[in-house]
Formats: sequence, C-alpha cells, structure tokens
Amino acid sequence: MFRSFLLPAVAAVLMAAPPATEHRSPLRTVQAQTEAFNAHDLEAFAGTFAEGVEAFAFPSTTQGAKGREALKRTYAQRFKDHPDLHVSVKDQIVSGAYVIQRERISGRGAGKPALELVLIYQVENGLISQFWSIP
Repeated sequence: MFRSFLLPAVAAVLMAAPPATEHRSPLRTVQAQTEAFNAHDLEAFAGTFAEGVEAFAFPSTTQGAKGREALKRTYAQRFKDHPDLHVSVKDQIVSGAYVIQRERISGRGAGKPALELVLIYQVENGLISQFWSIP
C-alpha cells in the first residue's frame, strides 16, 4: 500500500519541480559553462546562458550579437575552427550574482599565443544573463 502511494507522490513532486537551472548557484552555472566550453559541447555551453544574454567588452561596449542563438552561432564556428580550444581558470571570486574569473584561453590556432583575460559573469535564475571581458 505504501509503495502504491509513494510512486505517484514522487512523480507529482518531480513534475512540479522548477527547472534545475533555478537551483544552480552562480558559481555552479559558470563552472558548467567552463566544462561545456572545454568539452566543445555546444548545446550544454549555450544552455548555461539566458535567451537574451549580452556580451560586453568592459565597461560597456557591446561585443558581438545579443542572444543565445547568436552566441551559439559564434561558438559553433570557434569550436569547429579550433578543436584544441581550451580555457583554464586561474583565479575566481564570487560575489552574490557575479562570478569573476581570470582565464587563460589556449588552442586559438597556429602561432597564436594563449589569451589571458578577466571575465565577469552575471547569473540570474541559474543562467548567465550578461558577461564582460577585460583583456
């Protein structure tokens, strides 16, 4: 009898649960983005960003097209052109909804040195809504 009650109750709770991104901390969201980037998993990578994500060169210059679909097009090409593209996180600070990382990006192509930059990610509801790059 208990078993016949338990299964429908668990199913009801799972169906009513909000998407996992709503429970993901800003740090975990950015870590998932970094892991997906390094795996060149375009869908997982794009899935860490909000639909209307905006990218900026610090402090406020718009960088690239706005939105998740534009980001997917950009990174699909980057992953295709640079199969060794990889990011290493050197330092990290978390402050509320913001994750600040010093990153080293390697594998950018023959003869191109690794790129060191700081990225500031703003995370809302488990998704990156805005990010700024500082060379």
